Amino acid sequence: MRGFPYFVVLLLRFSQIEAFVAKKSSRAPVQVGGVKRGNAFISSEEYREEDQIDLHGMLADWIKTRARPHHLPVRYPRKVVEVHVRADLYQIVDLDQRSNLATISAYIDAWWIDEYIGWNATDFGGLNRIFIPIRWLWKPEFYMYHSVQGRTPDYAPDATAEVRWDGRVRMFVPITARSLCPVNVKMMPFDEQNCNFSVSSQ
Repeated sequence: MRGFPYFVVLLLRFSQIEAFVAKKSSRAPVQVGGVKRGNAFISSEEYREEDQIDLHGMLADWIKTRARPHHLPVRYPRKVVEVHVRADLYQIVDLDQRSNLATISAYIDAWWIDEYIGWNATDFGGLNRIFIPIRWLWKPEFYMYHSVQGRTPDYAPDATAEVRWDGRVRMFVPITARSLCPVNVKMMPFDEQNCNFSVSSQ
């Protein structure tokens, strides 16, 4: 359609997810706040530059041993995971009047709390955030109602997530979606087109 503007309104919703009981893990415990050398344990406060201790690597390994990618990130069965979702429109790719379809390119900004991977920053040299592969962690699946595709594409294998000391996980997901969008040109050229993209997670 040419000659007059179109406006697209994104209506976003997020849903809460019921948690279930997580199975007991058989992972071996990991020493927190330092590294063991021989029979001596060196705390993070005693690390010197010449020790060549990689605090980021130590923290990443610590998170990896505690993360449960196939279980909801809550410790109690009746607790819910609140997934906060915001979408930013990048581009209106196409608006097909005949097929009543709108195609958009956007980014989903989502965050939630993973109760298994919070840490004490003083145990890791003051590190209060880190970027790790998203495949290590539990992550929600996003669904777009009114969309032709339904579920959004799978996460990229090399995608990363920002994790903070309090267990907050944040990630950005690029999407391209096609949604049903009835086009009414009765008021042309002063018409406004409203296309609804409702997002939920589970």
